[in-house]
This record gives sequence, structure tokens and C-alpha cells, in this order.
Amino acid sequence: MEWQMPDARLVELFDQLVRVEILLWNAVERRLRAEHELPVPWFEMMRVADRLGGARVRDVAEALTITEGGASKIVDRVQAAGYAERTRDPADGRSPRITLTPSGTRMLRAATATAEAELAERVGAVLGSESLDRLDATLRLLRSANNTAAAAESNKE
Repeated sequence: MEWQMPDARLVELFDQLVRVEILLWNAVERRLRAEHELPVPWFEMMRVADRLGGARVRDVAEALTITEGGASKIVDRVQAAGYAERTRDPADGRSPRITLTPSGTRMLRAATATAEAELAERVGAVLGSESLDRLDATLRLLRSANNTAAAAESNKE
């Protein structure tokens, strides 16, 4: 990545990104709690476990960009609610895999439909398909670049 002179717009952009994230998080959180009694962190963890066909705590932490301790607490709560279970990983007996239970799979499907409906109103209706595609590509690029930078920084420590 080529170094550039600081640009005052970047701080404003940072502010906008953070505020939009908070507004969207709160809207989805309200809706998921009201309709499913499901907090967003549980929903996100369940999505990771489902997408990966089972996940280790480390996988959840990496996917959600949180600490392993934070991921472990979320997994414990989702498991206590009966939506996930820890099973022995045949490839690595030292770390259990987190998989969704049948009720967890049903909850995830229902919660996904709810989150999609909320985000369709708040994002999709505002941006439209082409702008959504551009935003998705831009955010993926930023996340990838920042993951790379974070990895390089942690290797220095």
C-alpha cells in the first residue's frame, strides 16, 4: 500500500463509518431481541458456525474480529441457550468444534430472515443493488488491508 499524506476527510469518514455501524447494529439488535430474544453477538457467532460447518473458538474470534476470550463467552452463552454444542474435532482432538443444534439451525434461519428484512429497509432501499455491490467491494478491500496491517503489527510485538 502506497503511503499518502494525511487527509482530513479520513477522520470524518471514520466517524461516519462508526456511526452507521452503531445505528445498524442497534436496529438489528432491537429487532432480533424483539422477535427472537437473540442478541446480535449470538446471531453472528451462529452464522460463523453454520458457514464453516462447525467452528473452533479461534475461528469465531477471527471471523468476528474479537478476542478468543470474548468469542468463548459468546459460545458459552449460545450453548447454554441450547443453540450450539461443542463436539470433538476428529482432525484435532485438542480443540472442540462448535456446531449448531437443530434448534440453533432453526433459530438462525428465522433470525437471518429478520435481519435481512431490517437491513433491506435501512440499507438496501437506500442504496440499491449497484451501490450495494460497490460498498461491499470497498468494505472487503478495507477489511483485508486492515487485517494485513494488524497481522504485521502483531508480528512486530
